[in-house]
Amino acid sequence: MKKIIVTLLILCSSVMASAQQTANQLITEGVALFDDGKYSEALTIYEKALKIEPDNDDVVYEMGLTYAQLKDYDKAIDCANKVIKKNNKLLAKAYLLKGSALDYSGKPKDAVKVFKEGTKKVPANNSLYYSIAITSYNQKEFKEAEEALQSSLQINPLHANSHFLMGVLKMGEKSKSMLAFYNYLIIEPTGKRANVAFTTVSGKQKEGVEVKDDKSINITLNGLNEKDDFSTADMSIALAEAAKHTEENKNKSDFEMFSENTKSFFMILGELQANNKKKDFWWKYYVGFFYDLARNDEMYETFSYYIYQDVRSTAVENWLQKNPDRVSKLREWVTNYKR
Repeated sequence: MKKIIVTLLILCSSVMASAQQTANQLITEGVALFDDGKYSEALTIYEKALKIEPDNDDVVYEMGLTYAQLKDYDKAIDCANKVIKKNNKLLAKAYLLKGSALDYSGKPKDAVKVFKEGTKKVPANNSLYYSIAITSYNQKEFKEAEEALQSSLQINPLHANSHFLMGVLKMGEKSKSMLAFYNYLIIEPTGKRANVAFTTVSGKQKEGVEVKDDKSINITLNGLNEKDDFSTADMSIALAEAAKHTEENKNKSDFEMFSENTKSFFMILGELQANNKKKDFWWKYYVGFFYDLARNDEMYETFSYYIYQDVRSTAVENWLQKNPDRVSKLREWVTNYKR
């Protein structure tokens, strides 16, 4: 009798293991179909997996993602709610799915509420804050978007999307926008958005400076506020750009002037912070970081070449190819920097 019971237990365990493996295989197959854009076919596979394991949250979550792609947002939300009730490792992803489905279905305010609920349950997830930011930005709720981006970046300083959106959000404030885009370029120095970030930074260096002839340069500063120390930095950027056209600098390359002007910008802001003990987000998070970078000559030189690489300068490309160890050292420094 004991032998029969043991045999049955082994047989049951074998069947259960086989079912588990089959469900996992079906999930893998469904994800592959999803990645190929075959959403209806993926749903069919997930439904098979769900029959094998009705309580498999991975299946339910993947179904939710697929319904969202098919624009069946009600079913996507239903799947997300089922996963949220389980309160497991997929909790943050489920909140992101539910919020996104609400946003896409034309309910951005409800989406923000869901994302915020998610931050209370999973406070260390920066993607939830980023989702609040981008949804709020699209609704022109700029203050809320900035606050959410600050939270996202404090959790994950290497989140490139948050730096980029911050740069876009602050386009009307020269220094702040530049700081965010500089930080983006350290993380993603090449690609379409890197080109946008670099073009914006270099454009803002030239902003308000009009060269009429060799002896006449006009500088126009819009919105100058003597009470705002960032206005001092804005002025320094314009003066540095104007200095490019002096006799002393006429033989310097665009890269050299870009690097020198950028370092001057970082140093001026850093000194303002040190003198006035600025403690808000912008001064502590961005200015402190770039001031420390600018004061490390070797690290700053690497930074200059690294963020300039999308310009396709032969000299810059050659330098980067010859100095991979310094690039690795810069990346390590950025990754380990405590803000």
